[in-house]
Amino acid sequence: AGKHYFESETLGPPERDLLAPLIEAGWQSGVQVHPVLGLGGDIGLGHGLYEPPLDYHDVPEWALSWPCAAWGENHERSVLVANELVEVYSPLGLHLDYSRFPDAEVVRENPCSCVRCQRARLRWLGKPYPEPQDLRKPGVVFKEMQMRMEFVRSFVESMRGVADYHGIELSAAVRGRYYEDALEEGQDWADWCIDGLVDVICPLSFTLSFGAFAKLVAQHRRLVVDTPVQWMEGIGLRNSDGRLDFDAFERQVIFSGEAGAEGVCISDAGLLGDEELTLLSELAGG
Repeated sequence: AGKHYFESETLGPPERDLLAPLIEAGWQSGVQVHPVLGLGGDIGLGHGLYEPPLDYHDVPEWALSWPCAAWGENHERSVLVANELVEVYSPLGLHLDYSRFPDAEVVRENPCSCVRCQRARLRWLGKPYPEPQDLRKPGVVFKEMQMRMEFVRSFVESMRGVADYHGIELSAAVRGRYYEDALEEGQDWADWCIDGLVDVICPLSFTLSFGAFAKLVAQHRRLVVDTPVQWMEGIGLRNSDGRLDFDAFERQVIFSGEAGAEGVCISDAGLLGDEELTLLSELAGG
């Protein structure tokens, strides 16, 4: 909602500072706290936003306030905020989220028509915006996705530079469905892993179905194997389909470890009960 809860000259006065006590509590309890940044609310509304075409349909309101990755000014704003966070709070890492274009269901039929995206298309398409018949051509779809990937990768590279400068880790929560969602949204996280742009990758496999979860985990293992990146499988305690009960949660956590994941990324922590915390502690050797 355009609010932030940490000190920042770039963003102005915070609603209140919640990050300082979290960092302090983390140091006291041996838990690392990595602030979350991305092309979302944490950097404000940004300079250039996603814009649907004039004749659009099924574009949710939240997408209209999404900072577009085509704007270097948005990258710069994130870098400024990230630098401030590290210098003021001294976290041991930064965590990327929403480092992509809006959801595939949105951009598939409504590619961004902001000034920067239109200008980029003039080079490879010869016109600022693809027409419906263009989007039925595999070559045009490929070039459109490639354009988004280049913009998003540039953002991640900027954040990698911040992490390297300060000597801290960079992790990223990414879309669990690599082919169906991530690539269309410009989030080619498999290439990020190959090139070592992040230290930890967290593909979010939020599903109640163990079969669907197992298929995603197998895919993630294939994509991250032999890369220099730590793999933490993402598990959602709650999603649009409902709440994950403890038995299903335990099964997903154990399966992730057996498949080779070095840990799990749980969303959201507020739903972790005594059973879940005990399980995680036991598996971590605590």
